[in-house]
Amino acid sequence: MRSVRRFAGLLATVACALLPGTALPQGAFPERPLRLIVPFPPGGSTDIVARLIALKMGEGIGKTVVVENKPGAAGNVGTSEAAKSLPDGYTMLFHIATTAVINPLVMKNLTYDPLKDLQPVAMIAKIPNVLIVNKDVPAKNLKELIAWVKANPGKLNYGSSGTGGAMHLSGELFKKQAGIDIQHVPYKGSAPAMQDLMGGTIVFMFDNVTGSIGPAKSGQVKLLGVTTDERIGVVPDVPTIAESGLPEFKNSSWFSIFTRAGVPQQVLAKLEAEALKAINQPDTIAKLKELGAIPAPMGAAQLDRFWKADFDYWRPVVQSVNLE
Repeated sequence: MRSVRRFAGLLATVACALLPGTALPQGAFPERPLRLIVPFPPGGSTDIVARLIALKMGEGIGKTVVVENKPGAAGNVGTSEAAKSLPDGYTMLFHIATTAVINPLVMKNLTYDPLKDLQPVAMIAKIPNVLIVNKDVPAKNLKELIAWVKANPGKLNYGSSGTGGAMHLSGELFKKQAGIDIQHVPYKGSAPAMQDLMGGTIVFMFDNVTGSIGPAKSGQVKLLGVTTDERIGVVPDVPTIAESGLPEFKNSSWFSIFTRAGVPQQVLAKLEAEALKAINQPDTIAKLKELGAIPAPMGAAQLDRFWKADFDYWRPVVQSVNLE
């Protein structure tokens, strides 16, 4: 009889451990390597930052954090895989503004519910976007650019890395707030858009600062404004768009870690603590700044508020260009 009760108790323990959100035995996590899904190809700034954080988290947590690149469908392939993973904390997602907010607002028929299937762990950093103009545009600042475009209504083009992306929506938001008439030309990525910007086919574009510093330093393009609410160290002489006359224009790309919803609370807390510890190390901060990023450590609760506020910021922009 005693052996039957002991067996029944064991079954109850196993059953509880399998329920999402149920506490696991203390010290049981992690027992094996973790994975961090990056929903973009290797080599870009997203991948570089993800690998930096994965390395630091692995050192702190005592298990390897393996980065897995799962590109496709503007980041939805990898995001969907993370959203459908087991809620055990062993699969994390390197979530950015595009996959976390823009895609859910723009794309129909997602195979997951972005607000129900994923949960925040920690914010890593913000990547400022910049307004870049062709070097021959007769404008030295934002006010002169707006005045010049207004003097040529419907005659000029601006470019982006693709329809419905964050850089396109930044352009549409700029059009609306500046009251200008200019046509959008979508490209398949920032690189071809930058080539046409330097060649004069388009007159301006938005891109992250990481990919813009080189062409700006070589004199091929001009930077007229940054999209964050403060100037940034890598281009300290470039004013913010807000201080240049459009006070409501404040946004940025951002990097964060999410995991499957339903992960046990003490597992989530451990991932959050290790991520924040990784971000706050001096060499991590130095590397992020070197990449043009602004370290922005946030815990899960603060990131959750920030994430949902970003939906409120971008939703009217998406609606205004009929992308929903």
